[in-house]
Amino acid sequence: MRIKVLGCYGGQLLGFHLTSFLVNGSILLDAGSPTEALTLKEQSAVNHIFLSHTHLDHIKDIAFLADNRSLKRLSGDRSNNIVIHSLQENLDMLKKHFLNNHIWPDFTCLPSKKDPTLSLHAIQPEETVEVDGLKITAIPVNHPVPCTGFLLDQGDTQFIYSADTGPTERLWEIANAQPNLKGVIIDCSFPNAFQHIADISGHLTAKGMAQELRKLDRFGKIPVYLYHMKPETLNVMAAEVEAENIPHLRMLTQVDELLI
Repeated sequence: MRIKVLGCYGGQLLGFHLTSFLVNGSILLDAGSPTEALTLKEQSAVNHIFLSHTHLDHIKDIAFLADNRSLKRLSGDRSNNIVIHSLQENLDMLKKHFLNNHIWPDFTCLPSKKDPTLSLHAIQPEETVEVDGLKITAIPVNHPVPCTGFLLDQGDTQFIYSADTGPTERLWEIANAQPNLKGVIIDCSFPNAFQHIADISGHLTAKGMAQELRKLDRFGKIPVYLYHMKPETLNVMAAEVEAENIPHLRMLTQVDELLI
């Protein structure tokens, strides 16, 4: 399993990309920045997007990825359409508020309803979907809007992506049930002084992240990667994360590629 970090930040400044991870070259976990990070050739290989929730920093580049794919297909390139997998509530939100021909063209009907650029596939909590040789299971987490993390399972290897979450439980129960869990990507958005904001927005501070990780049976024994850091407070958070002194833990960067 190969996970390439396209964006790992919870805010956008020059040089800081929003959340998106490319798995095995063809599957996106969220779509905050794929068109900023991938060439057109690399974008053409994307077949699936597993969308955790519909906050803008996770859906922004669905718009431009669809636009680029549509133009290539109209030019004669027969690249596959892109399937977006998410909770039905999230797909409904995309159609009503984003791909609605007001904010952005409805690429679920373009160039035609029979051959759209984007297809929508509803998934249920804890349902496992297998695409391109990878099994992906949605796990509900604690966020103000419907949101799921994802369990990735390939061969005898498992990996957890928390997506955006505050304190949660089921994610860790499922993580602890995996026989060969190789790592976790977890939310760590705010410095400790912003605990109130983290609570009301469904995110974790450095201290909250450390408390969550103690729900993991293999705490301190498997790699843990932090994402969704706010660029403006990155230095403060780095110091607070280091002070937690947790083995095998580090913040992700946009040059990271995880081979699992």
